[in-house]
This record gives sequence, structure tokens and C-alpha cells, in this order.
Amino acid sequence: MEEDESDSNIIGLLRRNDQLRILLIRAVIVAVAGGATGGLGIIYFKHILGADALILGMLTSLSSVVILIAITFSGWVSDNFGRRKVFIVGSALTCIPPLLFFLANSWPILIPAFVISAVASSLIAPSYQYIIRVVTKSRSRSTSIAIINAATNAISIVVPPLCACIISFMGGLIVVKYAFFVQCVLIMLATLYVARKLRVPEAFSNPKPKLSIKEPFCDLIKVYKISRERKLHYWAAFVALGAMVNIVVNPFWSLYAYEVCGTPEFLIGFLSTAQSLTYILLLIPISKLSDKIGRKKIVLGLRPFLWLTFITLILAGTFKNPYSFIAPIIAWALYGVYAASTPALAATIIESFPREYVSRWTSFRNVVFRIVAIPCGILGGVLWNIDPRLPFAFALLADIARSLLLIKVPETLIPIPTTKVTAPRHIVVYELPGAGLGTVARLLRNRLGLEIINGSSSEGGIDKVLRSDRPSVIEGEAGLVVAKERSDTFVVLLVAPRHERAIKKMQEESKPLFVVLKEVEEEDKKVSKMVKKYFNADLEHLPPFDIAINTERIPPDVAEEVIELVYREMKKRFKERDDKR
Repeated sequence: MEEDESDSNIIGLLRRNDQLRILLIRAVIVAVAGGATGGLGIIYFKHILGADALILGMLTSLSSVVILIAITFSGWVSDNFGRRKVFIVGSALTCIPPLLFFLANSWPILIPAFVISAVASSLIAPSYQYIIRVVTKSRSRSTSIAIINAATNAISIVVPPLCACIISFMGGLIVVKYAFFVQCVLIMLATLYVARKLRVPEAFSNPKPKLSIKEPFCDLIKVYKISRERKLHYWAAFVALGAMVNIVVNPFWSLYAYEVCGTPEFLIGFLSTAQSLTYILLLIPISKLSDKIGRKKIVLGLRPFLWLTFITLILAGTFKNPYSFIAPIIAWALYGVYAASTPALAATIIESFPREYVSRWTSFRNVVFRIVAIPCGILGGVLWNIDPRLPFAFALLADIARSLLLIKVPETLIPIPTTKVTAPRHIVVYELPGAGLGTVARLLRNRLGLEIINGSSSEGGIDKVLRSDRPSVIEGEAGLVVAKERSDTFVVLLVAPRHERAIKKMQEESKPLFVVLKEVEEEDKKVSKMVKKYFNADLEHLPPFDIAINTERIPPDVAEEVIELVYREMKKRFKERDDKR
């Protein structure tokens, strides 16, 4: 299922991955369905069906209660009985709410519609997270998610404003009910397509699940323990506080534009266009950047654009003028910039857990989110009735506060450098001055018959070594140049305590100890600068050791032989010295 997706070409990625292609087609159909109301759905509920701000807030809280109950079990059901089945059942249930909206004559019928919608989303979310995990590879996952999001937002550029204009031309808000019927038909078509085409490889942590009411709760406890081990409880806290941002303002975005900023009906549809344009322009480049530099940097870097969205709306409601109706378009465009980080956010959340637990990890996050969300819907309605700006001001402060938790969240995209290990041809020896480089080099030349090339060799000489296959012992800076350019080098660092090297030099040069100690210190600094120049390493703060062995290049069995040889020889020589005494 997980084909080779190393190529960053989008068409090639979709051509190789047929399951990703199926998810993309489904997402496009659902996006067309979502845009059929032209962004006027909430306004229709309030102005036609009579649901005021407090009722809309209570419906949002009701959804949170239902999702809290359903999501507790849906992740466990999904992980134990098949994500594909649960995904299709959830998609089928999604057809019902728009049908009820079409049949509604007053707001009470919104209650069962919101309940069914909440159950459907509870079933879809955990299974979809797993499906995305298994049909994509980590090195292209953020890009794959971005492709789906870009396609749905491309639809949002055209469909909502077109539908809003049609609705406005054909009679205004009353026509929205027929858009809900179109929505129902389209979602049904998407569900039938997925049921026929989608194939998902299943991974079960428990092949024979226990049918017990306790099992979902036990699994959530297990997921919490895993999150603690992986330091992901910061994610849980971040998600939980997200309810204070998303749920408080969720019913009021388009209402604020319509009632506070004075944006006309036909322009409401263009709000999603403004958001989608910035989103789609930035999405693929930012997602590819996320696959290179890491998810966390992208998520943190684009967060301020959400804050600018809230600030723009608050200022438009505070300083009203004939051009205030433009402010929501600017705000939605800023939100599109922020939303370009969502594939990176989704990728890091998916990657942070073992794939057999992904659905339950999604359920766990949704549980903690919905616990906080229950009062937030009502809170949003109360704040709106006091002042329509208050929900957005509250969300702004809440998001600034919760963003501090992102600092503690671990990065999941860890680049693993690939090093080509080859048989050693050249021996590179460098030292902290006075550690015996000359003696060691001469012994190697005599015993192995190697040519010695010292650090004073010209650039031409170094180039000659780089081109030559003749084995050599290369000293000093010339050796570091060769070690950096070639993989067939055996690199040795000779060290000794500074005072030992200073005493040796004092005996050789007949200088005072304090003079040679200063000279050795200056020479050490030169070597440290040289090593930092070529390898960005620090030689001035080495831990105490007698031998350092790089097991990436030297296998453990060879390392053991080296250690054994040195150990035996040192014991032998010290014994011989003691016997002479």
C-alpha cells in the first residue's frame, strides 16, 4: 500500500498512490457539497429558522456532549472492527443532517441534525487519521495531506461565491434550504464512491477484541500512558484549550461579517474565496518545507496569522465605517495563511503515535477537547449577546496562551543522515599539539609502508591525494580536508592532557613551564578553529576518554578487538615496567 513516494512531483505521487487518489476525489465532492450553501447556512438558521445566538451556542455545546460520548467509543470500535467500515458508516450518516435542514421549518429540528452530525464526525475522524497514516509515507505525508486540502480549497474559491450569488439572485436566504438538499445528494454520491473503491490495510493491536464496556476506557488510559511516555501530553493540553478558541467563535464567523461588518449576502460566499486563495497558494510550498525542516517550525511560524485574523475583525467592529464590509475578506485571507500550517499539524499528530493506536489517539484528543468544549459553546452565545466582539477577543487571548505549549511539543520529523561507509584507504591523523602525531605517523609509515602527507602540503598536493587511490597517512589540516571530501578515510584524533603535553614540550625546548603551557593553549585554539571550520565540532570541551570509536564506521566486533588489543598491551607493558623495578 505504501508505494515509493520519494518523488515530490504531485501528479506522480497521485499516479502511484491510488488510495490517496480516492480520498482526494471524495474530498472534492464533499467540498462541492459544503460550498452549496454559499456560506449562508448559519445565517439561514438564525434569520429563517429563528435560532438566536444563544440557541446556536447551545447547539454547539450539544454537539460537544454527543461527540464526547461517541468519540470515547469510536476510536476503540475503529481500531478493533475496521477503520474502513467505520469510515463508510460515518460518511453515510453525514447525508442525514442536510436532509433534515432541507425539511426544517423551525429551529427545533436542528437538534437531531446536530446530534447525528456529531456522531458522524466522531466515527469519521479517528478512522480517517489511520487511513491517511497507512496510505502515505512520512517523507511525503505532509505534502499528501496538503494535496487534498489544496484541492478542496480550490473548490472553495469557485463554488461558495457562485452559490451565494445564485442564492441572492433567486430570492435570498429562503433558497438556502434547497442548497441543503443538493448537499445531501452530493455527500451520498461521495459515500457510495468510497464504499466501492477504498481499500485499507488494517493493523490491529488486539486481533480478538473484548466486547466489554470497559475496553474503550481502558484503551484511552493506555493511550494517555503512551502519550506521557512520548511527552505528548502537551499535545493533549494544547488540543483541549483549542475549544476556547474554536468552539467559542465557531457559530459566529459569517454572522459577524453579515451583522456587524455589514457584508452583503452575495459577498459572504467570497469570504471562503479569500481564505482559499491564500491557502492554496501557500499550502504546497509550506507543506513541502514542513517535510524538509520539520513540522513544529511551520506550526509555530504561522500561528500569528490566526491572531491577526481575530484582531482584524475586532478592529472592524470597533471602528465602523463605509468600508467595514471589506474587513472580513481581509480576515479570511489572513486565516488562509494560518491554515496552510494544518497539514504540518496533522502530520505531526499522526506520526507521534504507533499506527495501530492512531484512531484511539485521535479519540483521546477529541475527548479532552470536547470536555472543555461543552461549556464553550454556551459561553460563546453569552459573550455574543453582551458584545459580538467578545467571542473573538476571548479566542485571541486563549490561543496566545495555549501556543506556549507548542514549545514543549516534540518534533516528529527527524532527519536521518545517510553515510556511505567504505573500506578505509587513507589514514587521517590529527592531534592536540604535542600528543605524539609525528611518532605515530612514522610508525605507521614503517609498518604499513604508507606515504606521509603533512598539513603543510600545498593545495595541489591535497587535490592529488583526493584523486589518488594510493594509501597514505595524512597529517593535520590536509587530513581534515581529505576526511571531509572522501568516505574511504580512517580518522584518528590523538589527545593528551594539556599539562602533560606542556611538560613534554618544556623538556624538549628548555623553556619555562608557564611559557610552553601558554604556547600549547594557543596551538589548541588553532586546532579547535580548524576542526570547527571543517566539521562544526568543538574540541575544547572533550569528555575524558582513552579511546573514542565511531561504531557507524567501525563495526562493534572490530571495536571490541581494538579495545581488547589496547587493554592487553597496556597490561603487558605495565607488568614489564613493574618487573624491571
